[in-house]
Amino acid sequence: MATWALGRMLDEARGLGLDRVLIMCAADNIASAKTIEHHGGVLEGIRDTRFGPARRYWFTL
Repeated sequence: MATWALGRMLDEARGLGLDRVLIMCAADNIASAKTIEHHGGVLEGIRDTRFGPARRYWFTL
């Protein structure tokens, strides 16, 4: 389900004319990281947030 949902979100972003999209997930959420990477997300790094460490992924559309 997550793979499908992310694919749809990226399609919507393209439809809106966005060039890039930033997606974040908790640093310890390996399942989400794999889903994001499966769709071509490029890891920028891990940053501290008010919710804890988060992986930051960029998509070029």
